[in-house]
Amino acid sequence: MKKLITFFALAAFLVAFIAVGLALAKKGTPPLTCATEYDFVGDLGIFDSEGRLFCWIGPITGDIEGVIKWWLVLPKPPPTGQVGHALFRWEIWDADKEVLLLAGDEEERTIVRHGKNSVWRANGIVTEASAEFKDYIGSQMHDGGNFTWTDDDPPAPKEGSGTLRIAGSAAGSK
Repeated sequence: MKKLITFFALAAFLVAFIAVGLALAKKGTPPLTCATEYDFVGDLGIFDSEGRLFCWIGPITGDIEGVIKWWLVLPKPPPTGQVGHALFRWEIWDADKEVLLLAGDEEERTIVRHGKNSVWRANGIVTEASAEFKDYIGSQMHDGGNFTWTDDDPPAPKEGSGTLRIAGSAAGSK
């Protein structure tokens, strides 16, 4: 009987050892956190093939280095008032703007205070990625920040800064 118990104990230990080894081999993707700066370029009137307006561009630093762009899905009808909701496509390109690293769609809420610092927050999903970031496709993302206004009459968005976070995945969850 002791030999049988010893055999089962050894077998259980071996199974546990293999399971832990497999779990360690399946590394998850770590969360990514970046700082963003951006300038308003919506007044240039540049649209992509999907009819989205190119609105913001600037450097992104931190866990991803490069250039970030936001494209506005034009709402119908346009928002009025101080709080607006909009859909955007975001793209992170390498520093030379030649390789698309990550991209996705987000829904944004902006608190607009013309002539004063305004605030925006967005949640979305990663929908495209280069080979280096392919494990992030389907991950949740969150970004937001502040932006200032020009002194023009009427005032227009000018520039801002914020953060972008992409959730990682636990080992083996993707």
